[in-house]
Amino acid sequence: MRYPFGCVEQTTSAAFPQLYYADLVKSMNGATDKDVNPSYNVQQAINKLQSMQQNDGGLSYWPEGGEESWWGSIYAAHFLIEAKKAGYEVNASTIDRLEQYMKFKLYKKEVIPFFYNGNAKKDVAPEEVTYSLYVLAMAGQSQLATMNYYKAHQEMLTLDGKYLLSASYALSGQPSQAREVLPSSFSGEIANRSFGGSFYSYIRDEALSLDVLLDVDPGNRQVGIMARELSEHIKKERWLSTQENAFSMLALGKIAKMANSTTATATVMVNGKTIGTTTGATLNINMKPYVNNVASVNVKGKGDYFYFWEMDGISMDGSYKDEDSYLKVHRTFYDREGHEISNNTFHQNDLVVVRISIEAAFNGNVDNVAITDMLPAGFEIENTRLNEMPGLKWITEETEPDYRDVRDDRINMFTNVGGKRKNFYYMVRAVSTGTYQLGPVQADAMYDGNYHSYNGAGVIKVIDK
Repeated sequence: MRYPFGCVEQTTSAAFPQLYYADLVKSMNGATDKDVNPSYNVQQAINKLQSMQQNDGGLSYWPEGGEESWWGSIYAAHFLIEAKKAGYEVNASTIDRLEQYMKFKLYKKEVIPFFYNGNAKKDVAPEEVTYSLYVLAMAGQSQLATMNYYKAHQEMLTLDGKYLLSASYALSGQPSQAREVLPSSFSGEIANRSFGGSFYSYIRDEALSLDVLLDVDPGNRQVGIMARELSEHIKKERWLSTQENAFSMLALGKIAKMANSTTATATVMVNGKTIGTTTGATLNINMKPYVNNVASVNVKGKGDYFYFWEMDGISMDGSYKDEDSYLKVHRTFYDREGHEISNNTFHQNDLVVVRISIEAAFNGNVDNVAITDMLPAGFEIENTRLNEMPGLKWITEETEPDYRDVRDDRINMFTNVGGKRKNFYYMVRAVSTGTYQLGPVQADAMYDGNYHSYNGAGVIKVIDK
């Protein structure tokens, strides 16, 4: 519900589970009125996705157009078809053009490198191919000739691709072919994490495979085993990508609906004192008053409870930890003549050029990196595109981000990062005198939080001329 960026993938990931789990969304304490209205959230996502459709029927990755997203288009089509079945208002032309787009993309029998089991690599059909076949079969547009081609060339498929192809046959009314393609277990292939493309990872692939298996054969003996494995993997991870979250939510949510309602009660205690109880409803507790204390959860009765905690923000005293994990991001201030401002002291009404530099801390590429620069209260963004400004000829190595998202208190920029450093510039004005906390500039890979960098927090002063 709170994914911060509006790309096609995050828009779909935020809305897709809300098609099915309205009661869960409404039970979330502390959410705003719009947050707890799944119907509103889903319809707004539908409207936004429809506005991102391009001339060829596919969807752009960002709202302003530009680069096409093959996986995002199929993912959105899957969501839009399900939303229409659920009674939401979806433009029939949008779905029809998406279906034609998927059929066109299937004509190409290309292969791409797939990385798995650590250092292993093989050439496979893009995962978008089998996902397209599944979504088209779900829409009653089965592509049997293409399905038969990949059934005869299963060495070209990833493990989850075989589950998708099997489900495509099942939806097409060919159960025997579905059984022939379906793997005996989800094992033997552990996908490495992908930052772009089809966003594959081991958890995402197992969640997607379990989700489609539940759609076509919920009584299959693999369901319980895969659900247990998926749950265990999720519990071990400290961070999950949007794809991992969304497909796990869809798959495990279907498992949960089949399970009996719990009769157990749960009590949350800190130092022997009860701070919350529940008989099954969601319990949301603000743990801020209990920092540095030991908490426990005591459950009695039949059934299971699940807990998680989440923390984010900037400390009030400005303390933070400089950290470069596979990425390096840094911020530098300059005056209009290109002289570096090193003491973090500015004069009121000064125009200040901000440079954000980013590079990978290893010999490799990281796709879909989100850079966030939060402004101190004394600054206001003046101009985000300095190539429009005269007198700034000293800026010679400026990179344009894939997308900019300018807000009152921050600027977000999105890019892909490799070994060569990229420099992004924008301009702020020092508007109010005073002393202000300066948060770190942040860079996070949107689909793997282990790749991140946080640097440059401190204090700034804005003084009179």
